[in-house]
Amino acid sequence: MARVSLIPALLVSPNSSDAFEWSFPPNLESEITTLAAWCQVKQKQRAPLSFSIEDSKDDLEESTDDEECTNLLIPPSLDGDTRIKKDFLDRLAELLCYRKDPSLITSTAFIYSEMEVTIVAARNSTSGGKAWSDEDIKMLEYLAEVLERVSADDTFEPHPLPALQSTLVEYYSQRIRHHAQNAMSIEKGNTGLNFFKDGVCNDVVSGNLAVYDFARGVEAISYSTDFYTELKVNLTPENLGRVVEELAHIRRPMQGAGAFLHVAQQCPGFRNVKIVLLNSLPARKVKIWPLPKEEFPVTPRLERKFRNEVKKRKNLHAEMVLMAYLLGSRGLCSEVFPYLGVSKKTCLLCGYLLREIGFFETRGNHGKCYSQWTFPRTLRTNPEVAERLRRAVQRLRDILWDEGIKCDVSHRGAEKESVMAVPVPTSDRRKTTLFNSIVEDPRFLARETEWLAMSYKRDREANMTPSYDKHIVESSHARNGASVPEVNTGGLKGKKADAVSPTVCAFCKATCEFAHICKKYGVAAYCTPDCYRSDWHRHKFSCSLGRPTDATDYLVLACHANKFPLEDDVANRYGFMYFASGHDRWRLFKLYRRLVVDWRINEDELRSAVERNKLQEMLTFRCLQTGDPGMLRDMQWLKSEEGFGTNSKGPELAVIFEAAQRELLSPDENEVPIVELQPLEKRKAFVFYVQIRNGFKPDVDEDNWISLGFCTAADPQSEQRLVSVYGWLVERCPFDEFWNAMVESRMVELFRKYGLADRILHLRNFKNFMAIVKKRHQSVWELKRFTLMNVADPFRAVVVDYGFMNCKDARQRMQLRAIYQEYFERGEDEMRLHEACIAGKLGSFLESVLGSLAVRPDLLRNSYPLENCPLMGMVTDSVIVCPKSVLDQVNAFERGDGEETMVIPDAEDEAMIRCIYDRAAFLGTEVRKRYYSGSDGKVVTQLAW
Repeated sequence: MARVSLIPALLVSPNSSDAFEWSFPPNLESEITTLAAWCQVKQKQRAPLSFSIEDSKDDLEESTDDEECTNLLIPPSLDGDTRIKKDFLDRLAELLCYRKDPSLITSTAFIYSEMEVTIVAARNSTSGGKAWSDEDIKMLEYLAEVLERVSADDTFEPHPLPALQSTLVEYYSQRIRHHAQNAMSIEKGNTGLNFFKDGVCNDVVSGNLAVYDFARGVEAISYSTDFYTELKVNLTPENLGRVVEELAHIRRPMQGAGAFLHVAQQCPGFRNVKIVLLNSLPARKVKIWPLPKEEFPVTPRLERKFRNEVKKRKNLHAEMVLMAYLLGSRGLCSEVFPYLGVSKKTCLLCGYLLREIGFFETRGNHGKCYSQWTFPRTLRTNPEVAERLRRAVQRLRDILWDEGIKCDVSHRGAEKESVMAVPVPTSDRRKTTLFNSIVEDPRFLARETEWLAMSYKRDREANMTPSYDKHIVESSHARNGASVPEVNTGGLKGKKADAVSPTVCAFCKATCEFAHICKKYGVAAYCTPDCYRSDWHRHKFSCSLGRPTDATDYLVLACHANKFPLEDDVANRYGFMYFASGHDRWRLFKLYRRLVVDWRINEDELRSAVERNKLQEMLTFRCLQTGDPGMLRDMQWLKSEEGFGTNSKGPELAVIFEAAQRELLSPDENEVPIVELQPLEKRKAFVFYVQIRNGFKPDVDEDNWISLGFCTAADPQSEQRLVSVYGWLVERCPFDEFWNAMVESRMVELFRKYGLADRILHLRNFKNFMAIVKKRHQSVWELKRFTLMNVADPFRAVVVDYGFMNCKDARQRMQLRAIYQEYFERGEDEMRLHEACIAGKLGSFLESVLGSLAVRPDLLRNSYPLENCPLMGMVTDSVIVCPKSVLDQVNAFERGDGEETMVIPDAEDEAMIRCIYDRAAFLGTEVRKRYYSGSDGKVVTQLAW
């Protein structure tokens, strides 16, 4: 059965009775194309469009090559169905551009349902030739057949991957030889590696080596650290990057084959695959619009270039042809996957139009403005699409006017038209780092908080409050008539607090007559001038200095607070970044602290030493002046550190990690990037070994702060004791034994085995916490983390459990946070707070501990207690919510650690599913689906965000 069809780019009529013909107004097309020609000759390269915050971080290197590129070292992150679908479309578009030819630049899209998928592809305008060849159709027929069989769990003998790789490599062979030739031209024999000129590259270019054998060889060396070390040593950074890009092009078909099979396994629609190839639309002449000379002054040289460009025929780019087809045949239909795969980044005009339509994404924009650009003249579609197109092209005209009349457009280096790695990330993207398995996007956290608050309020307003919550509602109502307790400011905490209650000294908190009042600050009062001077390091941050606060101010504040400075500017300007070891950084900080606090060194002297780059000289001189033996040792230490000073840089942490990798991991694991080291516990343990051995400890935003129990430390002293005991443990315990203990929640047993049990006896909650943390932990630890981080929105469990979903605005949220912050700063027991939370008695408990609270009692309401809910107040990696009738089937499937099952009555199944879809729509995410077939033939659908 033929799965590939070739059809006209634009349908005669849409499949709708309310069809509406949209026409590109000729005068508007003329104006847009003329303005585009003007922008190109004035300056072709413009600021690229960013489709997301993260997108602007990609592709920072410049390149003379216009082609697209896939990053060789970091494979795309396949995060759910949406991510792998985008990855499939981009990889297919790259593959279809099998020769360096503008007419082969390709765009791809999906029309997707759970029953079938239609892949649609378009290419740039051609000059009379065929857009698609017999080789294209033959390759795509084979690909479609393989995808269908894989998605249907058909039996292959042997595995389909090698055969698919061979077919794709043969199809892409022209580009492979081209990039092999480029790699040799860049390398020029400088590395001495046989792989290049006289070796395999030369053989494949000359035809003496089969392309598939060559591609397999490139895959093999791509994981060789020795190969990349030789490249790095013998090539300039620019040429190294260019060679790596050429190798990445060569790897496309081999890597793409694996990605294609993966999407077929994950998405059930690939059981039926159709591929539609759109014939290209021919380039056409467009009338020249008379450019107003008063707005667009032109020199004779610019006039000649402009006239030459504006007369050229206008092309229809592949992504515009594809978008026009989809909008004409389906409109803004939910079955149209709102993403266009591209074989290279979109131009500026395509990017602008896609943005204004507001339906399709692509993975990047290179910012170049082309005069030979236009959009299809007519389109049969529905009124909604027609109105969007009308507004979009008018907006495009306005944007080009703005671009064209700018007089201050400075020269911009050429932006890469290539795509370095992954599709443009969505707003709900989670990032993975070496220290965190998931870094939440703050925008997504804010949306989650809003959703949870809205849904909770809707339930209450609809009188759907469950029975377990009634007594909370009634108790709150009973207290609503009572007067709101006075706010306990706890002293002077900002201008508003000062204005309300200037009754105590801002420094010593004594109640007496004030001898000094800071007039700049308003009513900040002190009992003596000495108190004012002693408080200046803190007070200056809320006072009128006449200058912005700087790194010196933050260093002095950190010294008085005895807390290591966290500001990047302080670390750079005061020499902390010269040292890779945390021991050395802490030693330097203690030196600063003694000079500032004990020896009263003036902050102006610190600032002057930094500005004159005389930091080392000033510190050694001051140490000598003190005559203190410890300070004299520090003086000799700093003298021996050649190069130490302002903004000095020492060895990066990467050097330490590489050394630890060679020591702790196997030879095979040495070739794997640390961020890909598996299992996750092994990666966490490796990071921790490197930290603890070099004087660092897990920060509050790191995985290990939770997984190794640092969250249970009641105060800084307890945390330091835990750091010390872990330091002793890692010196005695083999690495493999340590990370296996993390996997099996046996960390307390490990302390006992190595004679350190008595050192953790008095660490409150540590032993009980470490026994369960592998599978779950109480949400109070996420609450504690929130109070210690500078973030606006807490984790979802904290929002639900600790009253944040009741907050109407940011002020209430900060008031609530301040209450919990005070609780933890006092060193109160976290588990007592957790028990009050799941008992539904947060308000009364906090009042018993802290006294009167600064918030209304109803802000501390939650939905607890709950009956038959073992996960009440708990956080786990994943929760499967399933109806009772399919519990046996769900339990039959293997699940990962940290994955829990919550059973709901069958009657709630439909409502729960509706809630999942509503929430996904609100958050701007998609619902991922997985299908399981039970022993009774019943299909179980698993839904997740």
